[in-house]
Amino acid sequence: MRSIVSRTTRRIRLLRQAGLGARSLRIGFPMALFILGALFWPGDPASSPGTFLSAVALGPVPAQAQLQSSGRAMANSAPRAFLDCQVGRDCNFDHFRTEIDFVNWVRDRADADVHIIFTSTGLGDGGRQYSIDFVGLSGMAGLNDALTYTSAGTDSGVETMDGLTQTLRVGLLRYAVEAGAGQYLLIGYDGPEVAGNGNGNGDAADDQVDGGFYDPWDYWTFSFGLSGNMDLQETETNSRMNPRLSANRVTSDWKIELSSWANLRRERRELSDGTEVRNDINTWRMSTLVVRSVSDHISLGMDVEARNSVSRNQRSRVTVAPAAEYNYFPYQEATRRQFIAHYAIGMERSDYHEETIYGVSEETVPQHRVAVQYRAREEWGNAGIGFDTSQYLHDGSLYSVGFAGDLSYRITRGLELNLSGEAAFANDNIYVPAADIPDEDILLGRQSLPSSYRYQASLGFNYRWGSTFANVVNNRFPRAVR
Repeated sequence: MRSIVSRTTRRIRLLRQAGLGARSLRIGFPMALFILGALFWPGDPASSPGTFLSAVALGPVPAQAQLQSSGRAMANSAPRAFLDCQVGRDCNFDHFRTEIDFVNWVRDRADADVHIIFTSTGLGDGGRQYSIDFVGLSGMAGLNDALTYTSAGTDSGVETMDGLTQTLRVGLLRYAVEAGAGQYLLIGYDGPEVAGNGNGNGDAADDQVDGGFYDPWDYWTFSFGLSGNMDLQETETNSRMNPRLSANRVTSDWKIELSSWANLRRERRELSDGTEVRNDINTWRMSTLVVRSVSDHISLGMDVEARNSVSRNQRSRVTVAPAAEYNYFPYQEATRRQFIAHYAIGMERSDYHEETIYGVSEETVPQHRVAVQYRAREEWGNAGIGFDTSQYLHDGSLYSVGFAGDLSYRITRGLELNLSGEAAFANDNIYVPAADIPDEDILLGRQSLPSSYRYQASLGFNYRWGSTFANVVNNRFPRAVR
C-alpha cells in the first residue's frame, strides 16, 4: 500500500512539474488519486491501483460508476458532450475535438449526456479565469462538476489553449468512466476510435463504425438565419436584411459545404438643398465546396461559387474550380501547425452591368490559382505567412500576386511583439467599365476606381509588469453596465 501511495505521490509531483499544478484545476484530492491511479498504472486496468484507490478514497462506489459499467455503458463506450462556449477566441472547438477523442461531440443539448458550459472573467494581471461547469443530463442527470483554469497575462495563445484542453479533458474523465469507457483509460484513450470524431485524414470509416454508432441524419446539419437592422432619422434612413441558408456534412473522408447568403440594403439621405439621394444595393452569394480526403497529407476538391458585385460591375459571376491540396504536416495537427500548397484550375463566367474596357458585356475565361500558407501556434506565440497568385489563361498578362504575414512573438516575460503586413499587385481587373465612373457612385461606395496595388501593415507591442498574483476576482462595476 505504501509503494502504491508513494508512486501516486511521485506522479502527482511529476504532473505538477509538468505544469498542471501551475493552473488552478479545482478537483478534489480523492478524485485526483482515482484518475491518476487509473491513468498511469502500467498493467491491466482491472488490477490497477486506480481501481483500489477509488474504493479507498471515494468509499463504496455504485455499480454503474465503476470502470466497467454495465447499466449505463453506451454502444461505443463514449459519452455525448455538448459544448456551450461564451469565451470568444479562446473557445476553439476544432482544437478540442481534435485533442479529445474519447467523447462523442454533439450539436444540440438535447442529444447530450453532459452539458459543458464555458464562462470567463478578466483578472488584474491581464489573464483570465475560466470556469467550466459540467452538467449531467439524461442518464447522467445529477452528475455535476466544476473546474477552473487560470491563465496569466503573459501566457501565449497556445499555452492558454493547451491549459483549457487539459482542464476539459480531466473534467470529462468521470463521464467517460460513467459511460463505460473507464476500461480504456490508461495513459490515453486506448479503446476504439469514437465514431464521427475523425480529423479529416481519411483513415477512419465514413459512416457507422464497429456497428455501434448510428446517426439518422448521416452527419448532415442544416441552418437558416435571418437578421436585419433599421436606423430611422428625420433626414436619413438605413435598413438592412440578411437571409442565409446552409447545409454541411463533415466526416473523416468527406467535407461538403453548401451555403447561400444575401444582403439587402436600403439607404436614403436628404441633402442641405432638400435633394433626396437613395442608395439601394442587393448583394447575394451562393457556394458549394466538396472535398475528398485522400491521405493524411492530400485532399482533392471542387469549389463552385456564384455571386454578384455592384462595385465590380458584375451582374453575376460563376466560377467552377477543381482543386488539389497538399499539407506537409498531417491534417490532425492543423490546429497547431500547417504548411499547405493549394492549386485550383477552372472557368469563370461573368455578366457585366456595363461594357468593360475590353469591349465585352459578358465572357467566359479560364483561370488558375496557386496558394501556399504556413501557420504555427507554439509556446513562443503565433506566426503565419502566405503567398497566392492567380492568372487568366487566355491572356498571361492578366494576373495578380499577393503576400501576407503576421507574427505574435513573446520576446520575454511580459513583453509581446505583434506584426502583420499585406501586399498585393493586381493586373487582372477585367471587370472595369469602359464608361467613366460617376463621382456619386464612388462616394456612395457603389463602385470603386481600379487600383494596381495595395499595401497594409501594422506594428505594436505590449509590456506588462507588476504583481504576479491574481488570486482575487472582483466582479463589481462590469463593463456591460458602465
